[in-house]
Amino acid sequence: MITGEQISLLPNQPGVYLMKNAEGEVVYIGKAIDIQKRIRSHCQRRDGAFASPFVEFVAKVDFIITDNDVEALLLEYNLIKKHNPPYNVKLKDDKRYPYIKITSQEDYPRAYLTRTVEADGARYFGPFPHVAQARRTLSALHEIFPLRTCKYESDKLLSVRPCLDYEMGRCCAPCGSIVGKNEYRQLCGGMTAFLRGSHDSVIRTLRERMETCAESMLFEKAAFYRDILDAAHQFAERQKMMHQTVENQDFVGCGRVHDAACIAVIRRRGGRVLGASKHSLDNINHADAQEILYSFLLHFYAHNTDIPKEIYLSSTIGADRVSMLEKALTGMMEKPVRLKTPQRGGKHAMLQLAEKNALHYAEQQYRKLHGVRRGVARNVISLQESLRLEVLPLRIEGYDISNTQGNESVGAMVVFVDGKPYKSGYRRFKIKSVEGPNDFAMMQEMLRRRFKHGENKDDEKKRFAEPPDLIMIDGGKGHLHAAMEVLDELDIQHFPICSLAKREEEIYLPGIPMPIRLDRRSEGLKLLQQVRDEAHRFGITHHRKLRGRRMKESILRDIPGIGPAKERALLQKFGSVEKLLEASEEELQSIPGVTARLAEMIQSHLHTKPSTQRGAVTNPIQRQSRREK
Repeated sequence: MITGEQISLLPNQPGVYLMKNAEGEVVYIGKAIDIQKRIRSHCQRRDGAFASPFVEFVAKVDFIITDNDVEALLLEYNLIKKHNPPYNVKLKDDKRYPYIKITSQEDYPRAYLTRTVEADGARYFGPFPHVAQARRTLSALHEIFPLRTCKYESDKLLSVRPCLDYEMGRCCAPCGSIVGKNEYRQLCGGMTAFLRGSHDSVIRTLRERMETCAESMLFEKAAFYRDILDAAHQFAERQKMMHQTVENQDFVGCGRVHDAACIAVIRRRGGRVLGASKHSLDNINHADAQEILYSFLLHFYAHNTDIPKEIYLSSTIGADRVSMLEKALTGMMEKPVRLKTPQRGGKHAMLQLAEKNALHYAEQQYRKLHGVRRGVARNVISLQESLRLEVLPLRIEGYDISNTQGNESVGAMVVFVDGKPYKSGYRRFKIKSVEGPNDFAMMQEMLRRRFKHGENKDDEKKRFAEPPDLIMIDGGKGHLHAAMEVLDELDIQHFPICSLAKREEEIYLPGIPMPIRLDRRSEGLKLLQQVRDEAHRFGITHHRKLRGRRMKESILRDIPGIGPAKERALLQKFGSVEKLLEASEEELQSIPGVTARLAEMIQSHLHTKPSTQRGAVTNPIQRQSRREK
């Protein structure tokens, strides 16, 4: 039986799950809006028994993530037909999903519903998961594109009189030559364009008709158009699980999470998606996305007898490698094999789905390797997509400088792991070698000390030595260049780096002259802002502490006879200069080395010094806070 730990690794996304026994046989296939929650519901106990009795035979759960529950429904249908699992309910009539068929091989095409797809030259659009949606969509299309519905052959139409559909405005009546062949073809092209995805204009027309009916108080008619709009939107999702083509195709997506990489291959055979396989890769620390994908293709298809005619890749691997692989696979199959990387359309959508599955598989692998039980945060994934990073920025290091006119300069380093602060990794750097207000030089000293310090670390401080997936500098283009000079000096080329400027929230990247401006609602930008603000908070807090301590020290050291040792002893005893103001001479003499004469001098000096009046010790700090970096 599957364990709670196995269930916790399942995705909280829509898709299809395949429950397998110890021998690897599929015993049940289901769909879900949330796969993990659905599996948990199967495993719940009711009156001492499992909610689903077959759960006790399940040893493993595979899954395929989809974009929505409708795609999951269609994929579930395909997989049940393929695997025939024993615990799935069987339909006696083996009902098929409906399609809209346009008989484009005729001179005057017809549009109607069918459940049978044939190689007869007609165009089929679908499938529709619900026949009511298909009927409403077709009814709406007939109102906008009034194609004929009669069953007469095209060459016999001229001898037929227009029927009632013509009188109702639901047919343009090509019979009787009321409309010409070219005009009719234009109407047919409009319906085809909608069904192929160019449906914005049709949906706009439907919405206008609905609003016109509502304004005319024809509410029943407006409700009719509202239902048609819902059906049109459902179809406009462009279901990808079935496609009317006889070609065999593979869609290969690559996902990487830090040091874990997985490949997902979605197999489409005879126009139907029949499943997805996952493949983990090792030793990928020094490889880029192209190298990972190329190595997989080389090994996966070298001993594979089921090589499709078309293989679609989620990213390019180089023209030379593509040509070499195509020649090798063509020779193995003795028929042309093509590798392509589509940038738009239905095939691109399928590749995005393959990448989504691959990323989740990689996330699972990463969690197993490093004992991370939670999933990758959404803002981390958003940041990777926004900055186009090859590796998920699971460990981000943020750097900032805090000083007042170059005094008490402090460098701050904060660490975020999986989108959350990792405070054990925070570090402060007291700037030692820079005189005066020079933020660039201070930033360089901090980075130089951090990365030199991180080269040779013992096990106790291993976390500090871990390499970052992204370095974020608080500042603009100049701060980024200063940081890159240090990385070049230390021959560090493999850490992604960026800077975030405060005023316009602009992101600067190496080699890109113009800054990147993300939407203010972007989760990736919000993550960078959180890192930047945390670095500033961490640095400024320590800077204020050092400055306040220095100001208090300077007040006591102005008194003759007070050195570092007596100053330290006084502050340890009384806690602050304010407490010293309240102390009597007898209490001051309790400190070793403080004589009656010195106690009298301390009292006289503190009570006559304007800056030591109650509450005044912190005022200089507050007055100077406007000049803080």
